[in-house]
Amino acid sequence: MSSPNTPQEEPFNESQPENEVNIVNIHASILREREEPRDGYEPIPLWLITVFFAVIFWAGIYLAYYSGGFSKEVYNPDLVSWQGGGSAVAAGPPDPKVIGKRLYTQNCLVCHQSSGQGVAGQFPTLVDSEWVVGGDWVGDNHLVKVLLHGLGGPIQVKGATYNNAMPPWSQLKDEQIAAILTYIRSEWGNNALPITPEYVKTIRDQSQDRSDPWTQKDLKAIPSETIPAGGAAPAPAETAPSAPAEQPAA
Repeated sequence: MSSPNTPQEEPFNESQPENEVNIVNIHASILREREEPRDGYEPIPLWLITVFFAVIFWAGIYLAYYSGGFSKEVYNPDLVSWQGGGSAVAAGPPDPKVIGKRLYTQNCLVCHQSSGQGVAGQFPTLVDSEWVVGGDWVGDNHLVKVLLHGLGGPIQVKGATYNNAMPPWSQLKDEQIAAILTYIRSEWGNNALPITPEYVKTIRDQSQDRSDPWTQKDLKAIPSETIPAGGAAPAPAETAPSAPAEQPAA
């Protein structure tokens, strides 16, 4: 019994001319002698499925042991290193110079370059610069103020004149600004004291009402300060209370 989809062969009529033979009948007889096409219907080989899941299993183990201590439950932007492949944080506080280098690369490298040499005629060098390590009239307080509020107008750096604009970075935390400054003051042969977050906070509080970028003229009018050993600006001197007046003897 033929299926409904099988083309029905019409009886050959010998009275038909040769060139009018039904082509459908000829093709139908050929198709009956060939196997049904099976391309694209073969099942996936068992060995391929086994290899696929074995690779997934191996990848999971690899990530568990060599994930760099990643944990979806912990976020610490100041984290620098991990111990082994677990989730334990390396002992001790993170190195501010390591954090500073990362932040410098993200925010400062385009202008001042990875070498700290800047771009001639456009962006000043940070290598042995009086603006970075101190000198002449520039103090550590001036450097922090520049990071907090930016700098505009012509400035002189190591005898060369630059007339460009530096954006403010007050959106960064005190710890981040301190880390950047500590990095540039100890890199490329520079040798200056680290800047602490406490000192940055002190300078930020002193100039919190400023909204315009600094100019060299503005900064020159501010006395130079060097970061003290404790990291904070010296507190205003307090007037010692006067001794009570002696009462006359009765």
